[in-house]
Amino acid sequence: MAEAFVLTEQAGGTRLVYEGELCTDLWRAGAWWGTTVAGRWEATVAASLAAVKKEAERRAAHR
Repeated sequence: MAEAFVLTEQAGGTRLVYEGELCTDLWRAGAWWGTTVAGRWEATVAASLAAVKKEAERRAAHR
């Protein structure tokens, strides 16, 4: 697994981009595992980032 969370400054805020790569080996078993895990992992990351966004926007509104 290789992941990066890239923050860039933009007018009026900050942009967060997630980049991830799931690497597998073990031929067929690795391909099966990667396919099984990838969708769940992407959903987990998306939910986590949505929660971070919501909290950041809530805090920004109270400034």
